[in-house]
Amino acid sequence: MFAVVLAAMAGVFYGASDFSGAAASRGNHPTVVTLGVQITSVVALIGALFVLDGVFHPADLVWGALGGLSLAAGLALFYEALTVGPIATAASLTALVSASLPILAGLALGDRPAPLTLLGVALAVPAAVLVSAGEVGVQMKRTNTTPRERVVGQRQLNRTRMLSVGAGTLFAGFLVALSQVGEDAGLFPLLGTRAAAISFLVLLITLQRVWTPVRRQSVPLVMAGGLFDCGADGFLLTAYVTGDLSWVAAISSLAPVSTVLLARVFFKERLTIVQIIGLALSAAALALVAVGRNM
Repeated sequence: MFAVVLAAMAGVFYGASDFSGAAASRGNHPTVVTLGVQITSVVALIGALFVLDGVFHPADLVWGALGGLSLAAGLALFYEALTVGPIATAASLTALVSASLPILAGLALGDRPAPLTLLGVALAVPAAVLVSAGEVGVQMKRTNTTPRERVVGQRQLNRTRMLSVGAGTLFAGFLVALSQVGEDAGLFPLLGTRAAAISFLVLLITLQRVWTPVRRQSVPLVMAGGLFDCGADGFLLTAYVTGDLSWVAAISSLAPVSTVLLARVFFKERLTIVQIIGLALSAAALALVAVGRNM
């Protein structure tokens, strides 16, 4: 049961980090904000290493670095997918792939969850998709468009799909990589995660030539995003110690739940019917996993 709570907390903190980063990106370049989040996170991580126990293993550092590189590259593809649009397609497809692949990987690696837990895992995938996308049924309007415009629109849609699948696959790679570290590693693998992510983001920002300072009023949001991100990774690693990759990844993939709820509270964004259904499925998934683990 404790591992279920930890996985849920990881999802809550990931969602809060995403919300903080998204809010900070209003008026700032998203990649620069992401770099600020990662830098804040590594500072918090170094402080936590002095308090929490862990054993340093070079192999764990490598797994952490692979996860960090996968996460940073996934963010780059996801931002590009959101730019090309439509946003609903990018969000839903990325959520579908990133939630499904770790589950399949866990089952392939030998996870054998109880039937109720497996049912909860199965519900977590559509829940993440529905909450992420909101109004998924966005279609191109074909009225008052020329054949050329429709072809261009279809090409953009196809590119969005390719970018979203790539982003979801890389996000899944992050979850799988962190699940491979030793049970006594503590938070040490996250040093590799942060080093790889920060290096990739610095290179990407340099190549894109988007080095711009974050506005002063956005700095608290960036710092909050980093603290939430560090906490989420800590919860995730701890959940993996006694939990299986398949259901821990499924529960932590429900991060969009806290993101949309925070948007509802602070930005007064209305929840769509699709999102409400997704929230209900999320609650059912969490309950089934918890009950299944206790049987």
